[in-house]
Amino acid sequence: MNVLHQLGMIFLTVLAASCSMGQEPARNGFPEFSWDRVPVSAHFGIGEGLTPEQYDFIADRFNFITLTAGPLPRSSKGSAELFTAEAARAIKKRNPKAKVLFYWASDKPKHQSKIANEAYPGEYILQTQKRNGQKDRTIKWFDLTRNDVQSWWSDAAADAVHKYGCDGIFVDGATAGAPEASLSRVVGKKKAANMDKAVFAMLKEAKRKMGAGKLIIFNPLHGFDGKRGQLGQEYLPVTDGAMVDDFDRARAQSKEYMANTIKTMRSAAKGGKVIIFKGWPRFLADWRAGKMKNKTHDEVLRAAQKEITFPLACFLVGAEPNCFFCYSWGWTAKDGALDWHEQFDMPLGPPKGDAVQKGWTFQREFKHASVHVDLESKVAKIAWKNTP
Repeated sequence: MNVLHQLGMIFLTVLAASCSMGQEPARNGFPEFSWDRVPVSAHFGIGEGLTPEQYDFIADRFNFITLTAGPLPRSSKGSAELFTAEAARAIKKRNPKAKVLFYWASDKPKHQSKIANEAYPGEYILQTQKRNGQKDRTIKWFDLTRNDVQSWWSDAAADAVHKYGCDGIFVDGATAGAPEASLSRVVGKKKAANMDKAVFAMLKEAKRKMGAGKLIIFNPLHGFDGKRGQLGQEYLPVTDGAMVDDFDRARAQSKEYMANTIKTMRSAAKGGKVIIFKGWPRFLADWRAGKMKNKTHDEVLRAAQKEITFPLACFLVGAEPNCFFCYSWGWTAKDGALDWHEQFDMPLGPPKGDAVQKGWTFQREFKHASVHVDLESKVAKIAWKNTP
């Protein structure tokens, strides 16, 4: 047996052992994935940075983190790019395995990204939004039909990696130019289609400029039903994965839509993509409407803990390797991103097979958990086995 053959056999032995223990070998640039516990991801705005204790918390519990562009006071003299770079360094110093994504929208500017905004070439597309009893609001959009804007955008994506030390970008608003999406109502269907076409070119160019092993995760990826069309699947071939960001948000979705979204996640992951499944507590609409403003953080957290089972169970019945669960009631650090849930500490183990669907119910068995979901009644149960 020659040396190369011996090395190959050793590699295959290690690979088989890791898979049997629920550890999936990481692909080039992908975050580490394991079935040992619920695979989780964090996504939140860092503002002007976190405390050392908060960085300790994130680095200790997450290997996959997206740092968004806000919140940042308009009076701040800093820029989201530099605050993100500082946060990425702090996290990766504590956890070298961590993959940190830089939030970079492809549809319109965020005021926090001052460095990129100052370099934007030319004029924005301006939209006037009428508001009852209030001053009209002007919304800026990137004019993606212009080659100089496309180059500017992909250069900023490269800066996220080469200047700011991140492992890739989280592309928000990637589907804005898709048929019936927001840009069609602003610039018309024809120009929106041209802008959508430009997004594909921008993503490919950003990938080239960032270099090998760097990630592009886009938002959103959605399922469909008789009322809503699919959204995002056509962007998967030019990216490394996506976020499913609206699952059962405020309990407004049909059982058909939720079932298809679960299957969409599963299909994309089986196709080799990274998927972030964003779960929401059912009190979201009340919280956004300000009906919970008199509650303390601990009170809101306890409510979120009571409501985690349904979105988590829906994630588990469709999860494949490289799927990650994200749960909070907002996008800032104080809205649950820096809180932990006891379910995340429970032994899970690899699935024993795909979920079994009967009507609108799903059942899936893991080594240490049994998961049941009823999409029609929107109830779920996770029975943890062999818990400590």
